Amino acid sequence: MTEPDPFDRPGTTPAPRRRRPAFAGPCDEIDLPPLDHIAPTLDPPWRKEDTDTPGRTAAYQHPDGHRIGLRVQPRGLAIQTWITAGPHLPPIPDGTYIEQAEAQAANDARLQPGRTWHAALTTRTSGALAADLGDLVRDRLIPALTRKPKHVTTSTSTDEPQPDATTEGPAT
Repeated sequence: MTEPDPFDRPGTTPAPRRRRPAFAGPCDEIDLPPLDHIAPTLDPPWRKEDTDTPGRTAAYQHPDGHRIGLRVQPRGLAIQTWITAGPHLPPIPDGTYIEQAEAQAANDARLQPGRTWHAALTTRTSGALAADLGDLVRDRLIPALTRKPKHVTTSTSTDEPQPDATTEGPAT
């Protein structure tokens, strides 16, 4: 009998898949309604686009080139939202140096063209999912186009500490 050569190619049998131990509990998963049913209705000129997966994603388009996207994360534990600024900034008007400086400061404070701002809604802590998602889009994402937040909101309550339903932050 010959001994196997140590430089031979190893066998091609795949490694066995590891299974969850019998004592492990089930993974958390939340059964959400289709996203196209709970996606907010935005006022014109925002227009909802058709997507390939309406149960998991939703998209909105603005005539100025701004885009809003919504996506259900795996296992339904969060809904990721984002807004991308359009390709153009408002022009700096002709006028005094003070007016031009104010217009430039307003352009600098807003979300820059092509940049994205993200916010996530945790579905576990949300009481009214459709209303919370609409508030998140209207009160956090759309205002970021004109006045990008400089910090992440950690709490929305003033009287009692409650779990925060949203997190925000820049992505790009």
